Amino acid sequence: MVEPLLLRWVLTVLFTAAGSWALHRLVRAEPIAPLSGRAAAAGTDRVTPGGPVVRINAAWHVVMCAAMLAMCWPWGTAVPVGPQLVVLGAMAAWFLLLTAITRWCPGHRRWQQAHHAVMAAAMCWMLVAMPAPAPGSGHVHHHAVGAGTLAAAPVAPAGTEAAGFLALGVGFVLTALPWLSAAVDIGRFARTRPQRAAAYEAACHAATAVGMGAMFLAAA
Repeated sequence: MVEPLLLRWVLTVLFTAAGSWALHRLVRAEPIAPLSGRAAAAGTDRVTPGGPVVRINAAWHVVMCAAMLAMCWPWGTAVPVGPQLVVLGAMAAWFLLLTAITRWCPGHRRWQQAHHAVMAAAMCWMLVAMPAPAPGSGHVHHHAVGAGTLAAAPVAPAGTEAAGFLALGVGFVLTALPWLSAAVDIGRFARTRPQRAAAYEAACHAATAVGMGAMFLAAA
């Protein structure tokens, strides 16, 4: 759970916006230009039609945004960890498969698929590594969880986990930069609906990476 209330709300806005776009892609699955600013600048980008893989990818991003949103709030601790690990592990495996077989989703570059896989795997690790609330702790948050219950303050992560959280936090913030660069470059040359869709999608991936990085830094 994210402690600072302001950060919690900022992350809620980021993940809700990104999840809403992914939900739109899931429902509509419209053609989209490649998520490459270089291709947009060169005018050589070939539109990728919507299809089952596009819908599957969008569904996974909806799940990821929902999971990260739940991690921000006290009520997220009520969600069982086991099912989350299964779902996020399957997501990581799916994007690893797309990293190896790029022709299934030609609109994405290999590093972009790998980035999604790493994010899913990192969320699994966060669920396992984050200490549970201390039983009988005298420190409680004044946030309702369920019917009138109070969430106990989480224990600070151990040194190794804290270092891992810090490294992942910085890493995800940095990986947002290529996504943001792609969004700006594609947006500059966008003339068609598929190109604008690519700019929106790259911007949402940048926002998700920044949000994930902020969550890890806040937990460090």
